[in-house]
Amino acid sequence: MATKKTARQHPVVETPSPKADAWTIHVQSKLVELESVKAASDRKWGENRLTTLVSSEVREKFWLQNTRLHQAMAAKDQAKFDSSVAGMIRAYAVLDQLATEDECEVADVGIPRIEWEMQNGQTMVIVRTVNEAVAIQKSRQEIYNHHIWAMQEIEALLADPRMQEVIKIKALCPTAQLTSFKPTSEFKLGGATGFDDFVDDLTFSDNDTMEYKFDSKQAERFKNG
Repeated sequence: MATKKTARQHPVVETPSPKADAWTIHVQSKLVELESVKAASDRKWGENRLTTLVSSEVREKFWLQNTRLHQAMAAKDQAKFDSSVAGMIRAYAVLDQLATEDECEVADVGIPRIEWEMQNGQTMVIVRTVNEAVAIQKSRQEIYNHHIWAMQEIEALLADPRMQEVIKIKALCPTAQLTSFKPTSEFKLGGATGFDDFVDDLTFSDNDTMEYKFDSKQAERFKNG
């Protein structure tokens, strides 16, 4: 059963397999309720931001409650697990109330956006236009500017001929996911973005046996922005 990287974050939902046991099905079903509450919180306050808006004492209690949830899952104690999930849902409500009473600024609900927690724990935000990206940068000081992207920018990156070749490879297998990109330190200038040729550092999740098509020894310039 998957959990996020730290015990400070509640377990994520996974759809049970057809062969899952009753305990796994129950756990994932209850976690959907908790995930729904967290998603609403993230839409209102920003990805994992609500805990930063309350006092250290309240934040500690929130994390302790989450620890109880992890412990109940590990022990496969259904009564404690159900109680811990309910406690986490109440905890989100308490944090929301405290942040509201303190007149904390909510995330800019006027700007449609996607917020994503990256592997390093930092938050990436994707909006539609560059103007919206600038607005987010002004209102969300806790997010690094280089993690705020506009769809206009992403479209420009994907339009590059080298990226179009990556797209063609991904299209060969509809379920393929690009899982890693590891440019080397060697780089020779060339091309508008630094992507001259890519050979063996694009990894797809479900086609490991696919013949490599690119050589990314020349991607260092792109990595450094």
